[in-house]
Amino acid sequence: MNKQLKMIIWEAMIATIYVVLVYAFQFMSFGNWQFRIAEVLLILIFFNPRHAIGIVIGTLVANILSPISLLDIVFGSLATAIALVPMYLMRKQPLIALIFPVLINALIIAGMLYYFLDLPYGLSFLQVGIGEAAVLYLLGYPLYRMLYQNQHFKTLMES
Repeated sequence: MNKQLKMIIWEAMIATIYVVLVYAFQFMSFGNWQFRIAEVLLILIFFNPRHAIGIVIGTLVANILSPISLLDIVFGSLATAIALVPMYLMRKQPLIALIFPVLINALIIAGMLYYFLDLPYGLSFLQVGIGEAAVLYLLGYPLYRMLYQNQHFKTLMES
C-alpha cells in the first residue's frame, strides 16, 4: 500500500475514533465538568508526531456536538493542537508530558466558558483540569504503558 495513503487512513481512523468516543460519552464531554474519554488518544503522540493530525481533526469534528459548537471548534481544537507540541517534545517523560494538555485545556477552555457562558474562571479552570487529569492519568497513562510494552503496536504506530 502507498505510504501516503496508509498515513491518511491511520489519521482518519484516529479522528473517527476520537469523534465516536466523544459522541458515545457526550454527556460528559462538554461543559465545565468534562471527562472527555477521547482524550486518551493523546498518548498516540508519544509513538508518532503525525498522529497529531488525526487527534486535532477528531477534536475539531467532535466539537461540532458542543453546545457552543463554533467556539469549541476553534478554541477546543486550538487547545489540543497547542498541547500536543510540548507533549511530543517531552515524550520521553510521559508523566510530565501529560500535564501539558491538563494545563492548556484548563486555561483555554475555562477562558472560553468564562467569556461565553459567564461561568467562573477559577472554578472552571479547576473543573476542566481535574477532568482532563483524571482521563489522562487514570486511563491514558496506564493505556500508554500497556501499549508501550507491545512491540507490534509500537512498530505499527511508528510506521
